[in-house]
Amino acid sequence: MLTGWRDFDDTLRTLDLLQRRFDRAFDGWTERGPRVARSTRAAWPLTNVFETKEAFLVKAEVPGLADGDVSVTVEEDALVVRGERKIEVPSGYRVHLRERAPVAFTRKLPLPGRIDADAVTATLDRGVLTVTLPKAKDTLPRQISVTTSKEPRS
Repeated sequence: MLTGWRDFDDTLRTLDLLQRRFDRAFDGWTERGPRVARSTRAAWPLTNVFETKEAFLVKAEVPGLADGDVSVTVEEDALVVRGERKIEVPSGYRVHLRERAPVAFTRKLPLPGRIDADAVTATLDRGVLTVTLPKAKDTLPRQISVTTSKEPRS
């Protein structure tokens, strides 16, 4: 008798597997036809770009990275952030769970305007990389003084 129930469990397991496969096969379909799947992979590192009157400010989350793990360059019309997060297992230890994987990355961000590449600075504080990109001097607003004319009006 027990073999009959085991066969029944196998049948239910097989039907469940079949249902999941059907669900996956038709997951991207809508009433109007197939839907184009979008990539769910986010760009890394996560980045925000701000603008002040004098500069552009880029903040990127790079948790677990030190100064030597990140490089920042200005190439043509883009800011390029490169880095590598290394996860090393200490000697004598075994890995039981690894959710923080090693990763090498390159993120190329188009510059929103002309900058003074020689004055760019970058700091790393508590896992946040802050890059300050001063605007080019000729793009900054310039105050023009207005003077009274000394010539008589005609």
